[in-house]
Amino acid sequence: MTVTFNQDGFAETSGEITVYCTDNQGIYSHSTTEFVSEGGSLSAGSYLDAPPQPKQGFVIVRADNSWQYQADHRGTYYSKETGEKVEHTALGELPDNLTVLEPLAEPCKWNGTEWVKDEAKIAEIKSQQQAEMWERIKQKRHDNLRGGVFVRSIGKWFHSNDESRQQYTFMRTLEQLPPNMQWKTMENAFVPFNKAILDELSLQLIADEQADFANAERHKHLMEQVENPLNYDFSDGWTTTFTE
Repeated sequence: MTVTFNQDGFAETSGEITVYCTDNQGIYSHSTTEFVSEGGSLSAGSYLDAPPQPKQGFVIVRADNSWQYQADHRGTYYSKETGEKVEHTALGELPDNLTVLEPLAEPCKWNGTEWVKDEAKIAEIKSQQQAEMWERIKQKRHDNLRGGVFVRSIGKWFHSNDESRQQYTFMRTLEQLPPNMQWKTMENAFVPFNKAILDELSLQLIADEQADFANAERHKHLMEQVENPLNYDFSDGWTTTFTE
């Protein structure tokens, strides 16, 4: 028995009827058989008229009481401004600021038709990396020079941290050191400490500083020549420390 509807959309008889359904976005999803009671109406999102045949690149939507094709470009794209991956979920034409082309692995920019290297950005990043690596080299120099100073005449290591350096500087202002003075070495031994040892220690501190400053500058020069500054190995050429 055919189910008929009045002008207000209510069934004049009861029965089953084929309906065409949309999802919550109004996009056609499927057809099904629906039972309608006399005086009732179709469920929300169900329609009596069949949609047109599917078409590549389009979805079928319900609008203005009819079925219409609407461009469907939903999917994964890339922002032409930032290169970031974007999930495009809206129906309609694809926005001009999106592209299906994946950005290059290195810094790049959109030139209107494709991704090309962003030479200015690459240079900026490299400059930042060089500055960061130079700070690491300087920190290595600073730490190394506070790893002890070796006094060859007595074969002992003396502390060279900032506090010890201040003590050595102060003692050099004295006309003479206290008699029978003992000083604790990095080997935890107490040794006689006199003006001659202080002079030798001070000269060795200066020599070590000169050597490590020169080594730091050498590494800086070499680091600035490499393609990837952050991968540069600056571990060699430093003066020996007590831990070594």
